[in-house]
Amino acid sequence: MFKATGGVITEALRRGHQVHLLHQDDDKPGERVTRAELTARWPNAHIGRRHVADAILGPSLHAYLDRMPAGAKYNLDLAWETISAPANASIHHCLASDYQRALRFAHARLCESMDVVTGSPMMDAFEQGGRSTTLPREVYGRGPEPRPQIVLMALKFPKNSGLWRRTWYRWIGYRAFVEALRRFSHRINAEFVIKTREKNDDPAWLRGLADTVMTDTALWPYSAAQVIQSAAYVVHFQSGAALEAAFAGVPQLSVHLPHPHLRQYPGHQEQYEASPGMQDWPGVVTGIGWESAIGYLDELMAVPTVDRIARSAYVARFLGFDDCKTSARILDLVERSG
Repeated sequence: MFKATGGVITEALRRGHQVHLLHQDDDKPGERVTRAELTARWPNAHIGRRHVADAILGPSLHAYLDRMPAGAKYNLDLAWETISAPANASIHHCLASDYQRALRFAHARLCESMDVVTGSPMMDAFEQGGRSTTLPREVYGRGPEPRPQIVLMALKFPKNSGLWRRTWYRWIGYRAFVEALRRFSHRINAEFVIKTREKNDDPAWLRGLADTVMTDTALWPYSAAQVIQSAAYVVHFQSGAALEAAFAGVPQLSVHLPHPHLRQYPGHQEQYEASPGMQDWPGVVTGIGWESAIGYLDELMAVPTVDRIARSAYVARFLGFDDCKTSARILDLVERSG
């Protein structure tokens, strides 16, 4: 949630707007955020329910309309999830890029008049920490050299992922892959970091293979952004980390797993299967099938590099903007709409 809203909350407060956080306790593992945490991060925000507001902003608003106060609604994109949001003439959809907008219309003939391209608000989190130093010096400059870290974004095991995913990948294939990534990390004298979440339902053996385990501890900038921007190499399983690592200029490996439970969603081909695509883009994202990944890592002798031109093309297609100012564009839209 705060991946999409953290920057907007921060920018709205900076502009002097009265901000209310519609907060309710969630006992789902890994989802609970306390009022104390919210107050500590945004001390000038109000916390509690409202019956009316000038604007309501957040991801997946269509799923919570019965909980929303009256007022103009702006749906914020969270890792391209808005591509499958249903048409609703009462909701402005703030999309990441022109390409996402075109796909959304082509797949579902959704209401283009309410779709506005603003960029991805998630990427504003990278402004405070700076871009990765793996990009050339002339692009974003260089800060202090980070400690080399190979980061694995742990595999999530959702309930609808199927028996095959919760047996073979969890107990056999997954462990062999993690061990191969650990071997590569130590072969190049890097620290092996596993970024996970409480709700991932990790196998008991996973944490013991890491040099360091990172979890979600920060609201904004959110923890995954902080981990990714300090990484030398990011490895994930076709997750939204592809967008984050590409934006940060960090080399990455996207391991392709079957997604039968997602095939019915609009944009599945473009997001998970296409090459070049979000999860396989030469010079930015190396996409590889799960059956080949261990051999690839065992033969890898150095961290790949990110191609500046390829990265710019990727960001333009999937993220729209490269300036960490999406929250400002969203607030500009809200203010213009009155």
